[in-house]
Amino acid sequence: MGSKKALWAMVAIFVIVIAVTMWAYPHLPLQMVTHWGTGGQPDGYMPRFWGAWMVPLMSVVLAILLWFLPAIDPRKENYRAFRGVYDAFVVGMVAFLAYVHLLSLAWNLGHPVPIEKALAPALGLVFIGVGVLVQRAQPNWFVGIRTPWTLSSPTVWQKTHRLAAPWFYLSGALVLGAVFWQPLLWGGVAVLLLTVVGVVVYSYFAYAGERKQG
Repeated sequence: MGSKKALWAMVAIFVIVIAVTMWAYPHLPLQMVTHWGTGGQPDGYMPRFWGAWMVPLMSVVLAILLWFLPAIDPRKENYRAFRGVYDAFVVGMVAFLAYVHLLSLAWNLGHPVPIEKALAPALGLVFIGVGVLVQRAQPNWFVGIRTPWTLSSPTVWQKTHRLAAPWFYLSGALVLGAVFWQPLLWGGVAVLLLTVVGVVVYSYFAYAGERKQG
C-alpha cells in the first residue's frame, strides 16, 4: 500500500467513525459500558463523553505517532524496504480500533453483541498482520523485535524475525478459529506470549553464537 493511499484510507475511517459517533451520541446512556470481562460480561463503565470519544481520540494520536515514527528513526532509510507493509499495518490498527469502537457503540445502543466472538476475527487479523510486518521489517529502532542483540547484528535481526513470523501467523489463525470454538482465543494469546518470550531468548543465543564464531 502506498503512503498516499494509506493516508486517505485512515482519513476515510476517521470520518466514518466521527460521523457515526456524532449520530449515536444523543442516544447513548450517561454511563457507558467500556470494558467486558470473561464471558463477555460488562465490568467497566465511563461517563458518556469519554466512553464515546476516548477511542477515536486515541486512534488519531496513535495514527499520527505511527505515521511519523519512520521520519525520526536514525535508521529511517531501512523503512524503504517495507514501507508499504508498514503503512498497511498502521491502517489496519486504525481500522481495528474503529471496529472495537463501533462494537462498543452498538452494545450501548441496546444491541448486546457477543463481544469475545465479535473481536476474535479482528484480533486474529491483527496478529497475522504483526507476523507479516515482522517478516518484512529491516533493522530499525521502532518496529519489530528490538532486543540489544537484534539491534547489534543485522544477521541476528534477520534470523530472529524469520523465526518469529510463522508463530505470529499461528497465533492469529488460532484466534480466528475462536469464532467457532471460544477456547482457541486464549490458545492464540498464549502462543503469542510464548513467542515474544522465546524470540527474545533466541536472539540472545544467536548473538552469543555469532560472537563466538568471531
